[in-house]
Amino acid sequence: MWAKTGPRAASRAGERRAARRADRIVGVDVARALAVLGMFASHVGPDPYDGGVDTLIQGVTGRASALFALLAGVSLVLMSGRAPLRGWDRGNAAVLTRVLIRAVALLPLGMWLADLDTGVLVILAFYGLYFMLAWPALWLGTRTLVWVAAGWALLGPIASFLLRRVGDTGDVRYAAPGFADWRQGPGHMFETLFLTGSYPAITWMPFVLAGMAVGRLRLGELRVQRALVGIGTALAVLGYGGSWVVVRLFTGDRLARITEPDRVSDVIHGRVGSVPVSDPAWLTVAEGHTGTPFEIVGAIGVALGLVGLALLACRPWLGRIVLDPLVSVGAMALTVYTAHLIVIDRWFPLASGETWRRLIGFFVVTMLLCWAWRHTLRKGPMEAALHLLSALPARWVRGAAGGASARPVAASDGPVR
Repeated sequence: MWAKTGPRAASRAGERRAARRADRIVGVDVARALAVLGMFASHVGPDPYDGGVDTLIQGVTGRASALFALLAGVSLVLMSGRAPLRGWDRGNAAVLTRVLIRAVALLPLGMWLADLDTGVLVILAFYGLYFMLAWPALWLGTRTLVWVAAGWALLGPIASFLLRRVGDTGDVRYAAPGFADWRQGPGHMFETLFLTGSYPAITWMPFVLAGMAVGRLRLGELRVQRALVGIGTALAVLGYGGSWVVVRLFTGDRLARITEPDRVSDVIHGRVGSVPVSDPAWLTVAEGHTGTPFEIVGAIGVALGLVGLALLACRPWLGRIVLDPLVSVGAMALTVYTAHLIVIDRWFPLASGETWRRLIGFFVVTMLLCWAWRHTLRKGPMEAALHLLSALPARWVRGAAGGASARPVAASDGPVR
């Protein structure tokens, strides 16, 4: 039975309509564009471990995808109207319909892109599972989301380590599921997405939950934007700085003995998604894509700081004009992410090498095309298709009583749509 419509439900519907009429939060789009371009750097840029100026690329390793995941949480909340859901009525069922349809749609898209010959560990299928796991959190308030994210950031990596150690999963180095994985059965597919893959949900959900907490905030207020920068900086220092201290004082020699004759850095950089299960000391490192408590806290801090800086940069009208190409990229992030993988597969094979010239070319062409598309056709093709796919069933669930079902809320278009 659906809950009856009453004054409280009407009030919530009014709030959601107001949110729907709100201007797009362009600072979130800028942050999303930074995540997209950061992933470009990882995919087509020079090898960050060659030394020299190429080492600059190390700054985005693990951080760009973490920002991507955090913004997925922001978009999830904005899609639902920002305020925590209450009870269970047709409006909330419509929200859940949109979320789950988008989650399910991302799975085959991510699997198809993973099967392309790009060498890229595609994250979209993992996003689908993130959304499936995150929907109950739409009923949680900001403070609760923060505590859940903090607890998951601490316990998730430990659980991952123990499950992989006692289970027959092996030490998976690279894994982004394609359709070949699906043929091995849904159990294998879930194991890859949740535990052994390159972006496993068991250690990546804190990014999504932290993003949901951010989405609950009044992002247009100056004090909130400054707080994001300050808190983000503190968390980055705590995560990366804390790991540096612990490794230098306690676990560094132990890790060196475990990896001998290889270097510790070579072992870490040779895998994506998790640390080896040979020793718990691995949980003290904080390199990108290691999925340790230190790395998760540090990457969340970097992501929060970048979101805060992007929001601050877009406050003045001049900032919005200058950053408009980035806004366009962020507003079409799913289209851009999909298109760049197709371009790599068809015209830029791995054998041709990665260079700064190619990376800059990807940056410039992407911003120009997105700016032109957004100012003529507005919504990106992938975003429009996913919106149509999820909005119509949501309207049906909501019924003829309201147009709040679709809820195209500000800044909800992105790689998670």
